[in-house]
Amino acid sequence: HLNGQKLYGKALRVTLSKHTTVQLPREGHEDQGLTKDYSNSPLHRFKKPGSKNYSNIFPPSSTLHLSNIP
Repeated sequence: HLNGQKLYGKALRVTLSKHTTVQLPREGHEDQGLTKDYSNSPLHRFKKPGSKNYSNIFPPSSTLHLSNIP
């Protein structure tokens, strides 16, 4: 859904990676903090089936949705 969309005045180009996984750095390497795995985070609001957020996942569009504004 993002391929060709404008970002900072330029078209965004999205392609599939030839890699099937992201290899996390081994513990103790200096670049260890550059890559993190959040796939099992309890803070991921779109991973809870049945939640209000889970039912509000839509592709990008020209519509701006506002919520929680007093």
